[in-house]
Amino acid sequence: MTECSSPREVFTARARVNGRDCDICHEGNWFTWKQISRSRTRNSDGNVDLINTVAVLPSRRGVSVDTNNRTCPPQHNEISLYYARRKAKHCRTIQPIVVEFSAPEECQQWCLRLQSALSDFRGRPCSVHVFVNPVGGRKRAPAIYQNCVAPLFALADLKATVTVTERANHALEALQEMELSDVDGLICVGGDGMFHEVLNGLLLRAQRDAGVNIDRARFLPVRPRISIGIIPAGSTDAVVFGTTGTVDATTSAIQVILGESQSMDVASIESSGSLLRFASLACSYGFLGDTLEHSETMRWMGPRRYDIAGTRCFLKNRGYQCKIRYLPSSDGDNHPLDNTLCVSNCSVCSRGIDEDGANREFEKGASALATNEEVADATDSSKWRTLEGHFSSVMACLSACATPRSKAGLSPSAHFGDGCLDLLVVRHGSRMNTLRQMLRVARQVTPLTLPFVDVHRCKEIQVRPILPKELEGMIKVPAADSTVMQLSRSSSDNRISANGRSSHSLHVTSTVVDSTSTTGLTETTRESSPGEGSKLQSANTEEVITAPSQAATEVLREHVSIWNVDGEIVSQPSLDVRVHRQLITLYCSGIPPPDESRRVGCFGGANSRSSPDHD
Repeated sequence: MTECSSPREVFTARARVNGRDCDICHEGNWFTWKQISRSRTRNSDGNVDLINTVAVLPSRRGVSVDTNNRTCPPQHNEISLYYARRKAKHCRTIQPIVVEFSAPEECQQWCLRLQSALSDFRGRPCSVHVFVNPVGGRKRAPAIYQNCVAPLFALADLKATVTVTERANHALEALQEMELSDVDGLICVGGDGMFHEVLNGLLLRAQRDAGVNIDRARFLPVRPRISIGIIPAGSTDAVVFGTTGTVDATTSAIQVILGESQSMDVASIESSGSLLRFASLACSYGFLGDTLEHSETMRWMGPRRYDIAGTRCFLKNRGYQCKIRYLPSSDGDNHPLDNTLCVSNCSVCSRGIDEDGANREFEKGASALATNEEVADATDSSKWRTLEGHFSSVMACLSACATPRSKAGLSPSAHFGDGCLDLLVVRHGSRMNTLRQMLRVARQVTPLTLPFVDVHRCKEIQVRPILPKELEGMIKVPAADSTVMQLSRSSSDNRISANGRSSHSLHVTSTVVDSTSTTGLTETTRESSPGEGSKLQSANTEEVITAPSQAATEVLREHVSIWNVDGEIVSQPSLDVRVHRQLITLYCSGIPPPDESRRVGCFGGANSRSSPDHD
């Protein structure tokens, strides 16, 4: 939330507001007016919180003279205040208030005074870099930016540099090279995929600039100074919907201009001790991973491909043997079934954070919020719990994962900034059980109370597939709490990197136990050619393992699923997921609590007065 640093002074005058004679007053963050001659039909008194005001400009008959020249011209006696008002539930729009003075000198004084008040608000961005995805969703992003967003940025005098992406990972690559010292925010116009590309690019750049070794086990990432804004133009827009309650582009642009911000958890996705990528929504193994894999062959169909791929996986009704280790949350009052929604100024997300700590997202190089106790728990094996069985789906939800089509989401009580994820484990059973779960999600009823669904709030998880006995001779699998066979694309396909380029050759990584090794594990990797086996020899042992042929790989795929990480395929079945509390800052106001959502003019729950009453 932006704050005003100027002292509280009171200024009064007489002027015409929206065509009516009024006494006007500017005190602190508020501009108020009171009609002099009362009308029998309508009371035209009102007020505007300047926190919600986008711009103050000279105008003529309600039309701005020039957005590039914000000083009041001589012999000019009219200004317009452009403020954000609520037009529908969670949606906002810009509306002007026209103030006409009797003398040009008085008009100039008030124009400068109100513009100075707006400039005193801390947290509002002055310069942003915009990434536009021209092919995401229904290819609407360029038009949405030009028609809805760019005019608002110009109105607010927000400098914007635009990059239209030309290929996958274009934004990620650009963020490794571009100058960011004068950039206050990164704005992505597109869907969740565009956001996560910018997220990974920014976090990767922040770690590199801070000298953090992301290949070191259990590294602690630093928080970027730069905030991220999202203009929804994709197929699902789950991040925007979960943080604002709507997918309205104008509302998101207003929140960027006003500097509305909310800290958000991010998870590091690791395999074999190396970082693959960062995630902010959910990681799903099993049903949702298979659905995403099948949908990739039908991208030409648009969002409908998910329905068809999901139906195919529903009919197959696959299940997978897994061993899951998880570190439970130490907060006993915070549980996935407590029916506590994540809203603006959320008490759960702010728990354990002092007033200074809550604002550290603006400090360059500050680490993710983590206590010494949490770090100690992660290294204490007695704190960990284990699940083992035959599961149709394993999901790690960092948020509710709500969308316009499923407004309750997968885990309705998950929070964006509490430093936890909700582990949802669906035991394999009949198709009817899967249908019951899907119907509950579609009908906005929590699926977590179903008898075949286990849910745990935790800090970290480790998922290790378990191969059937008849396949154990093909690849030796180590203990379930260490790295397992990785059936994957080339590592550069899933691992975030500066070049962003990927290789799609399939290979198998096998891990064997070496009693003479200090770590107990020796990894050997080599690509296998289709139709033939290849021999892999460990560097520390003389044991030779025969890697599976293409046919054997297909057999393995029947028993091992892939991961759906924020809508992107991660082929390594053995993953570690660690949550980093409030690692990034989003330009968003949060969803107002239910008792405040009906209050017109309440912006992000910070406004305690009524909205302006005007024509």
